[in-house]
Amino acid sequence: MARPRSAHTLLVKEKLIARLSDGFHPPGRRFFSNRGLARQFGVSYQTAHRLIQELEAEGWLHRRAASGTYVAGPIVALTGVELIFNERARRADSFGARLHHELDRTLREAGVVVRTTWSTDLPSALIPADVLPLIWECPDTVATVAAQRRFGVVLNDSPPPGLAASFVDSVATDDFSGGVAAAELLRKAGPSRELAILAGPKSDRRSQQRVAGFLSHAAEAHVVWADSWFLEDASPAAERVARGEYAGVFCANDRLAEAFLRLDSRAAVVGFDDAPVAERLNLTTIAVPW
Repeated sequence: MARPRSAHTLLVKEKLIARLSDGFHPPGRRFFSNRGLARQFGVSYQTAHRLIQELEAEGWLHRRAASGTYVAGPIVALTGVELIFNERARRADSFGARLHHELDRTLREAGVVVRTTWSTDLPSALIPADVLPLIWECPDTVATVAAQRRFGVVLNDSPPPGLAASFVDSVATDDFSGGVAAAELLRKAGPSRELAILAGPKSDRRSQQRVAGFLSHAAEAHVVWADSWFLEDASPAAERVARGEYAGVFCANDRLAEAFLRLDSRAAVVGFDDAPVAERLNLTTIAVPW
């Protein structure tokens, strides 16, 4: 007659089933090995082996020979990539335009099927389940992807907070560190009180982080916030900075630097992004690692 299960073993199995049904372990994801399960839950190797066998028999897990144990269920095979970009990326020589061009070219050269959806086509455009969305400056789409618990990648921004980050990853530059680097460069032009920051929108987290990084190394620098990141909206803020006759100015993106350089070419200037316009301006800029 088989020995009855201990209360601890029954609890471990309940925990494993709860983990497999919580929605955060999609089909195809690797699960515990026998040894890993034994170590994690404090059971013997033999008990761990039996539990995984039972969960496989009950349809929770799938074991692949010489590979491991995986969460069972239908797996959606990805057939390509969907570049979901804000309409601003259609502006010639903009950061978004370069980012879109580089991604599209590189992915196609690698044999990946690529399609672009612009923000003006959302939310009516349906993102197929068999593509991986790469999203730039479309926060509502990021929220939708996270709510659907499907995988995606946010470009040049942090992942969404909380549980959504379990599904939506990000590729971004460290804005704070970039601000620090700009301060280190401009400290050669003069002391903190002779430096200024022409920042992007005060409500934009990236602008806040770039400013904070700069001020951590140049605390007395004067900060002027622009209404947007774009040249046509930056002129009033750029004029206020130019009137200060500073020795060095950190412009929180290269379009802001363009607006400032139209007014003042005497100050040392450092930009951010390495957008295409930086080359034309012969601008020292904190380069995004394209």
